[in-house]
Amino acid sequence: MSAISIFVSREFFRLKMLITLIYIALELYYYNQISDAYEYMGFVEDLNLYKYLITKLTFGGLLFSSYEMFKRDKFLYTIFLFLLLFFFIPNAILFSFSNGALGPFISNLFFVTVFLLTPYLRFNLPSVKLPQKKKDILVFILPFLLLIPVVLTFKLEINLKTLILKEVYETRDLFSIKMGGMLSYFYHFLVKTIVPIALVYFMIKKKHVLVGVLALVLIYLYVISGNKIVYFTTFIIMFFYYLGSSYTSKASNFFILTLAFLAVTPFIDSFVFEAPVLSGTFVNRFFFIPALLTQWYFEFFDGNPYYFAESSFFNLFVESPYDMPVGYLLTKVYWNEPTVYANNGIVSDGFMNLGYFGVFLFSIFFAFLFSLFSSFKMNKGYFGLFFCYIYIILSAPLLGCLITGGIVLFITLWFLVLNNKVST
Repeated sequence: MSAISIFVSREFFRLKMLITLIYIALELYYYNQISDAYEYMGFVEDLNLYKYLITKLTFGGLLFSSYEMFKRDKFLYTIFLFLLLFFFIPNAILFSFSNGALGPFISNLFFVTVFLLTPYLRFNLPSVKLPQKKKDILVFILPFLLLIPVVLTFKLEINLKTLILKEVYETRDLFSIKMGGMLSYFYHFLVKTIVPIALVYFMIKKKHVLVGVLALVLIYLYVISGNKIVYFTTFIIMFFYYLGSSYTSKASNFFILTLAFLAVTPFIDSFVFEAPVLSGTFVNRFFFIPALLTQWYFEFFDGNPYYFAESSFFNLFVESPYDMPVGYLLTKVYWNEPTVYANNGIVSDGFMNLGYFGVFLFSIFFAFLFSLFSSFKMNKGYFGLFFCYIYIILSAPLLGCLITGGIVLFITLWFLVLNNKVST
């Protein structure tokens, strides 16, 4: 690989420039707005030039070393760019602009670096051969079958104000009162895997009526729950399905849209809302809060006992050393607000469970997981689903992502339905 060949590839160069521009834009956001408007949350302005230089050198190294991945597997390369966007860049900004700790930055750097090995991992997968008609019936019936207990529980207890992002937390509180047991699993399976898969499946088959019905199902599941990621899932799935003919063009369109949003948001907040509404709801929530919570987890568990798999069934066998769930404990310690839960992503979850060995182990597992996904050779229309999985993994513990996040269910459905192989 030569430096010249990297610049000759126009597509690679364009994506590299777009992710760099987003990095710069997010730095400006943090320096000019986030550290000022949200200082009370823990975002401070304490620029360290030495750390700033380190983050730029490592970022350049990651971009340069990703060229081989770009040549080998475009799907994995675009996932790598999203890992830079959601994992590396926000943690690098907090590391340099708020003089953050080394542990979270190095761990996130290791996480994205390990992912560069994924094109070299391949799986020869068996599959279940089902007649196409049976696949169609299964994809059609499964969403509505699991929807029945949800509808029987919540009926038309909907809050349409959530469609304009109002009374979201009030709706969420009411939803949590009734949600529990198997109903909770049904809900999460529906919103994170089953309905999004069915949505794409019937978009591919151009069954427009079914697509419309399934989109309404997702909207219903949002207005009864106030879960914003459910609201955005519909738009994310459709955005990545319709815009872009290749993985790299889909990523490019998303980065262009992100840059446009980052450009206009300060003006809308200043002249329309007269408050950091959009920057708080989107920029801070999707980028900087997960990075801040990662710092909390590393700082807290650097001097306190690790606790293996708090959010999974292993907690039936392991007694917690703490008197409350760790997510609530951290907001009590750092915000003096024990009623808010601090979400825990894959990197901090690894550290919470097993220290730096956990970071190593979870990073390797994540790389194997997406190598498996790459081996599926699925229709490009499902790309939006993988984008949603990345965000889930950013803000939920690993075993929770696999079970309630629907990733294990997705793998099962691939073997049954999405493998494009039918019996003769």
